[in-house]
Amino acid sequence: MAQLRIPLDAKRFATGMNWKDYMAQMGDTRARTEDNYAKSTLTDDERKFFNGVGHVKYAIMIAENWCGDVHRNSPLIANICEAIPDCELRVFLRDQNADLRDTFLNNGYQSIPVVVFFDKDWNEVGRWLERAHAATTKAAQIRANTLDKAAKDQPSQDAAMTEFRNQVTAAYATAGHPLWRAAASELKLVLTKK
Repeated sequence: MAQLRIPLDAKRFATGMNWKDYMAQMGDTRARTEDNYAKSTLTDDERKFFNGVGHVKYAIMIAENWCGDVHRNSPLIANICEAIPDCELRVFLRDQNADLRDTFLNNGYQSIPVVVFFDKDWNEVGRWLERAHAATTKAAQIRANTLDKAAKDQPSQDAAMTEFRNQVTAAYATAGHPLWRAAASELKLVLTKK
């Protein structure tokens, strides 16, 4: 089987947005992401681990401004990349970068956010997709009690979607932020040298 060719090098990487530029272009969704950035700070143990990662030089994140998982998880990814010494993060909008999007599908789905880490020679170190497994489980439980139980008319579906989003947001705001802690743990595994 042929090796997957990742459409990325230093020249392409430079076309991505740094975190500050990405935030600046967000428009009316920026405040939500900034709030999550402030809340998703790393614990002392997480910071110590990520400060010790020396084999990652570049990270790309594939995202879109309209995605709830991006608003919830891209800030944690940014905090992690900032903690890794000399790691440069660039953000690429999924719908404007079909080749990157299609390279990093999630079992055939265009999930976001996607973060991919590379060493100094552009060898992929690892990748993480969408959200922590614990967050997927929690969202499924919330969906079962909101969207799946709603009547099929549009007003009921809209109300159920609002309630679903509110409950997912509340789950991320739980004391100690267990869903971000779960994501950080998964990212630690991704970056552990084998």
